[in-house]
Amino acid sequence: MENISLGQIATAITFIGIFIGAITGLITFIKKTISKIFKPIDQKIERIEVASTQSRNNIELELIKMILVNFINDIEQGTTKTDIQKKNAYELYDRYQVLGGNSYIHDCWEKLIKEGKI
Repeated sequence: MENISLGQIATAITFIGIFIGAITGLITFIKKTISKIFKPIDQKIERIEVASTQSRNNIELELIKMILVNFINDIEQGTTKTDIQKKNAYELYDRYQVLGGNSYIHDCWEKLIKEGKI
């Protein structure tokens, strides 16, 4: 311990600083490289998720529309519905509107409400 000079301490500190800097730079380079490699993959996954969600929503919208058309037709033909069936229809109608459906179903629904049938 008695033979260690200030120069040796300075050299050791410099070495440690350069070593830490090199490791930090290497980690940063690896992160950027990995990010560049996976960015296109992430974008494709995101596009697939968006398309899948849109497809699911379109299918759900069409199914709800069919159910509501049948419900409306039954009501118009005088078929009585239970309170549970009416509540279910209201929930489906609300979901139908959330999904963007608001065509002739809306007009028929409003007409039946005005007539007090639902």
